Amino acid sequence: MKKTTLIRVGLLAIVIAAMGGLAYAANWNSGDDAKATKPPVKAKSGLPVEQLIVQGTLFDLEVAANTVDIARGLSKRTEIAEKTGMIFVFPSGNERFFWMIDCLIDLDIAYLSADGTVLSVYTMKKEAPRGKDESDMAYENRLKRYPSGAGAQFAIETPVGTNAALKIKPGLKIDINRKKLLGYLPR
Repeated sequence: MKKTTLIRVGLLAIVIAAMGGLAYAANWNSGDDAKATKPPVKAKSGLPVEQLIVQGTLFDLEVAANTVDIARGLSKRTEIAEKTGMIFVFPSGNERFFWMIDCLIDLDIAYLSADGTVLSVYTMKKEAPRGKDESDMAYENRLKRYPSGAGAQFAIETPVGTNAALKIKPGLKIDINRKKLLGYLPR
């Protein structure tokens, strides 16, 4: 090989190595950027989990943002671990009604407006199970409804006693990342 050919091959190797280093550096993340690229944590249910601080307490909340997951909610669960629960995400703020369909344990609920202001809170009591001869419609019609009031875009269900223990009441502001939560809505 000629000397000029060797120089060209050597320079090409240096350029390729430099480009590889730049590509590696461009994909390397640190700090908040690394958090943004990690896949979401998943619960046993398969739902994504978001962390939310409520009155100084960190909660791991499963995210329900489509009609199937919202309808299922926390039904058929025999327990909800402390500092966990579910956050329900809706496309807009409206009056909502939750009920305890197929729920085996009591739950607390807090309805939130788009900016995280608590609109209403309840302790929802488990209901008698569906009777053998009871139709789906008859069962659902007998369940107590828990209304949010106007403008509820989010609802948080937690273990019974959470609302009282943390003094969660209407007017309290909970810091939520609305944009991120709305990103879970189906497109």
